[in-house]
Amino acid sequence: MTHRNTERPKNSITLMNGEALECFPKQSPQTKFASDKMQLNTTGAFLGMGIKPCKPRPNADEEKERQKKLFTDNAFYLLAHSERIMRDSRMFLAPVAVQNGLAYTGTSGFNAPTVGIYLEWWATCPEALRTDKEGCRSLVFHLAGSPLSGANRCAEVYEDGRVKSVSVSLFASHWQSFTAINTRYDEAKHIYQVCLSRCLTSCTLRIVKIGTILLKSRSALCNLRLTNWKRA
Repeated sequence: MTHRNTERPKNSITLMNGEALECFPKQSPQTKFASDKMQLNTTGAFLGMGIKPCKPRPNADEEKERQKKLFTDNAFYLLAHSERIMRDSRMFLAPVAVQNGLAYTGTSGFNAPTVGIYLEWWATCPEALRTDKEGCRSLVFHLAGSPLSGANRCAEVYEDGRVKSVSVSLFASHWQSFTAINTRYDEAKHIYQVCLSRCLTSCTLRIVKIGTILLKSRSALCNLRLTNWKRA
């Protein structure tokens, strides 16, 4: 549930649009955590990220890959129901198993993105919503590249679930806006959390419920019209 700033409840976060979203605390929240601020990575592991293709690592955790595919398969579904998700913190803060990063700074600033963070990013970064020459729409969902040269190898997902590597223009606009939104909710991600599958299930159940209500309403309206027709 969202509130105006003057009605901000105790357990809440302020969204990009200025509204306060009421949240539900974990039973055992993680009160101590490190801020996900961007910083130079000294391991040397991210010196060539800008030229690496977006592919799963050979020994990547299978569950994370499954969760990632769950997100990409339903990206446009989530976008279509963003209004509903933005009113429920349990959906907004549902984690997304996509790890973005930059050369030199690594994954700092990109850790633990959520469904709501992606929705706010897609809403405020028009470059992340793409249309190819054939008119097919896609969403940029993975960011990898150099913050200095701008060279990048990102990934986009199409409406049919296809995932492709892509080199985006205005790369700085992509990663700067994403990290700004992602780090905005650092504390909230440790205090309030649910799983992506629950987010999708909640949306689906709500749609089914609304569809049932509409079906019953239409049936009642038809019966009323039939009754009035017989009386006439």
